Amino acid sequence: MTLSLFSGWVDAHKDQIIAETQAVLRIPSVNDPESIGPGAPFGKPCADALEHTLALCTSLGMRTENFGGYAGHAEFGPEDAPEIVAMLGHLDVVPLGSGWTREPWGAEIDGDWVYARGASDDKGPTFAALFGAKAVLDSGLPLTRKVRLIFGCDEESGWECMRHYFDVAKQARPDLAFTPDAGFPVCYAEKGSFTLTATRPIGDSLVAVFSSGLRPNMVPDEAEVVLIGSADRLGYIAKTLKRKRTFKVTDEGDKALRIWAKGKASHGASPQKGINAAKKLAEALFDLFPEPWLSELVERCATDGSGIGIAGKDEITGPLTCNVGIVSVLDGTLSMTFNVRYPATWDDSVLARAQASLTDTGWTIAELHHTPPLYVPQDAEPVKTLLKVYRGHTGDRTKPYTMGGRTYATTVAPNGVAFGAGMKGDPDVAHRPDEKFSIERLLFCAKVYADALYQLAIV
Repeated sequence: MTLSLFSGWVDAHKDQIIAETQAVLRIPSVNDPESIGPGAPFGKPCADALEHTLALCTSLGMRTENFGGYAGHAEFGPEDAPEIVAMLGHLDVVPLGSGWTREPWGAEIDGDWVYARGASDDKGPTFAALFGAKAVLDSGLPLTRKVRLIFGCDEESGWECMRHYFDVAKQARPDLAFTPDAGFPVCYAEKGSFTLTATRPIGDSLVAVFSSGLRPNMVPDEAEVVLIGSADRLGYIAKTLKRKRTFKVTDEGDKALRIWAKGKASHGASPQKGINAAKKLAEALFDLFPEPWLSELVERCATDGSGIGIAGKDEITGPLTCNVGIVSVLDGTLSMTFNVRYPATWDDSVLARAQASLTDTGWTIAELHHTPPLYVPQDAEPVKTLLKVYRGHTGDRTKPYTMGGRTYATTVAPNGVAFGAGMKGDPDVAHRPDEKFSIERLLFCAKVYADALYQLAIV
């Protein structure tokens, strides 16, 4: 193992790195439509996180620019350099969900862990890279490429941040880049993904309202339904479900019954690790009153994509996954939002197959967003340099990997990949209650990312 050129700087600034990471974690940067305004296209909390981060970078001696609250960047190195090395991180976070035992915006430290929404995904790793960059800047070492830190504010929703940054603001795509939004050693391929919302009428039903899910890329851990019907029928349903622990039943009066179901949250890239509360509730209701649309809802929730006719796999990234992240019934219309991760070697014909599976059976496609897959050969840059840096720090000879998660690396394909910050054996905390990040890992990553940015900037 080699000693980082920048380890001494990171160790000397340990307290500052921890304190500044806590400060950004205390900003509740969830997409907030109610506070959207000038300079805050995703709401005030996300804009606050971006402004806070750019102000910090300015105070650290970097050149900064805010692109309308969509995204921003900080940079240093030769201003006239024709090439750019970049880190891309996101400052927005998913909603809290339920089940927290810690203050989600407290950034409380307990032992080696800092607890907060966004601690691991992605504020902690992003700030590790920010301070790694500061270590390079303070070293005074000559660079041949400009170093740029790009911060987005809409990664957990629609990625409008990167579309605005590159396509509207016309910022140059970096020549080499990484995002600290996955795991070590290096992810060289990411599945393609699309998010599709479809609707259909359900006909006459006991269900007046059905609601489940916060984001397409989260397995919903709660679902709620309001039933309206005869007192005898609702009484039988209430009596049956009250026997089961994971359902709560409330008599709303006037022949109405409210039922709540508990599932298990998980990242949308691995829906098989969660328990979809919408599916669970629909299964229970179908057993009590077998309305056909309830059975179809359950079938469409298949995590392998078979529910929308697109199950399959490839040799590079493995099987397709499908997460039904949002389900609702309102005014007699069922709406389902599918978040699909498909194999990296597939083409976009998978979109047409999914749409046909739905439209051929009476559904209407309401919305569709698509991100193509990413594939960078293992013997190409930046994979080669990043892998060398990681192995130099750890001695770990683990091979690069592929994944179903989606990162900003796809927006700079084929010049960027995901590089850290997770490692084998880490707890699976992304998008879950009591999210946390290791202080030791924060400092380790600052050293690794400093070396990575430096090595890429002098290649």
